[in-house]
Amino acid sequence: MTATADRIYINGDIRTMDESGTVAPTAMASKDGRFVAVGSDAEISELAGPSVEVVDLDGAVVVPGFIETHLHPMMWGLMLGDVEATTGACPTIDAVVAALAARAETTPPGEAIQAWGFDDSLVAEDRGLTTADLDRASTQHPILVRHLSAHGVYVNSVALEKAGITAATVDPEGGVIVRDADGTPTGELCEIPAMSLVHNLAPAIAPGASRLALLGAQDVMASVGVTSFHDMYVTSEMYDAYRELDDAGELRLRARLYLGHGVHDQLGELADSTSHVTVGGVKLVSDGSIQLHTAALSEPYHDLGGCHCGGMAIPSGALDALVSEHHGAGRQVAIHTNGDQAIDHALDAIARAKAAHPDIDIAHRLEHVQTLREDQIQRMVEVGVVASIFVNHVYYWGDRHRDRFLGPDRGERISPVASVVAAGLPYGLHCDCPVTPVNPLFTMNTAVHRLTRKGHVLGAQQCVSTRDALSGYTTAAARITGEGSDKGRIAVGLLADFVVLDGDPLDGPVDLSELKVLRTVVGGETIFEA
Repeated sequence: MTATADRIYINGDIRTMDESGTVAPTAMASKDGRFVAVGSDAEISELAGPSVEVVDLDGAVVVPGFIETHLHPMMWGLMLGDVEATTGACPTIDAVVAALAARAETTPPGEAIQAWGFDDSLVAEDRGLTTADLDRASTQHPILVRHLSAHGVYVNSVALEKAGITAATVDPEGGVIVRDADGTPTGELCEIPAMSLVHNLAPAIAPGASRLALLGAQDVMASVGVTSFHDMYVTSEMYDAYRELDDAGELRLRARLYLGHGVHDQLGELADSTSHVTVGGVKLVSDGSIQLHTAALSEPYHDLGGCHCGGMAIPSGALDALVSEHHGAGRQVAIHTNGDQAIDHALDAIARAKAAHPDIDIAHRLEHVQTLREDQIQRMVEVGVVASIFVNHVYYWGDRHRDRFLGPDRGERISPVASVVAAGLPYGLHCDCPVTPVNPLFTMNTAVHRLTRKGHVLGAQQCVSTRDALSGYTTAAARITGEGSDKGRIAVGLLADFVVLDGDPLDGPVDLSELKVLRTVVGGETIFEA
């Protein structure tokens, strides 16, 4: 061997996810952040020298670093300072009220109180919050409780009054002010246009808070094997925080940022990409949440019947214009699409944009794709569209999708990863944290076994192999952003990003969620060690 190295790893059991290899290697070497050699212990040991660090992996399994293709780490970190209203922390509405009341006792009157993680379909009372509920916690503070899906917020009467929301207030386009039988707002606001009516009631983000929030989220991601992540809605302030962290050398994971519409105009000419910060494109939220009945379906919700199919947060005509604008500017567009009607509109918009600009070759993304149909998968292949699949829905809400929201037929085939794999469609898997926790091995395991909270197998025909699940966080995940020559495999020339595990995810039937991350390495440097 003639290559030089600054660090070598020996005595491992390496799963390269690289089809070109025939013999499983046991060692690898890196220099300046990239792999320079992969082979046997004897071969790689030849690169050892006085200045080369040698790491003994003690027989542990090595896989490529995990690429988390859709989450909101800075938002998540900021929310952790608010009241936690998840079902785990507050299983009843009374518990939510008590937690808010406790925070009110230490909050100056008039200052807003915020909570996150409430889910009306999981709380014991099986219903949403109302102004009457939240007024029990305080009438001296505006109260805002975010739904776990991030597509709704519940507010008290003080917040409604300060925002000027009354029975006469017209629903903003793409948003819903939920009302009781006589038209009085209940305190529930669904989708961004309606939620924005109370946005200015929240306290301003304290200087430096975004930086601290991301550092906290980064520590958690590193501990579960994430080496790269896609932040799926970045504001100009968040972009600045990423750049500051990168400049200070504090960003240890590789961030791919998808800016909100309009942020490019606010920022002007963007700084050049670095090894740790890249702007991937633009995020558009075209429809809502299945759990809130705001995702746009082609057939009515199972529990509502009639003509209740949800709706588009961005009308189809406006979506066409937005996609065309960004495609024409050479930007990859990532479109939130939970409902199959939203998927149809997104594919129409992308096809029109590509027809209008045939010289621009971009594989745009559809996010979540909960209710993706077989014909839509084939159309995605034809149009050249890729998918990031929110497969964690199977575990967290699969029982309710089958029994309540979608019915047995549509519910059984949510997150159809097996069909996507069979069609050869580039895909990634994701957790959408803070909607569900970031834990790639758990998410992979859900794709393999499709077990719900109640222990049922939801749509056994959509179960995938452990290799396909691992690919959804490595090789396949790298393909959806055209980064296959840098990430997703362990091979000479690629970034030296990898994860060391206490077991083999490819060793036959296995519960991947029980595997432990022993070490996370980015650019050849260990950033987490158990």
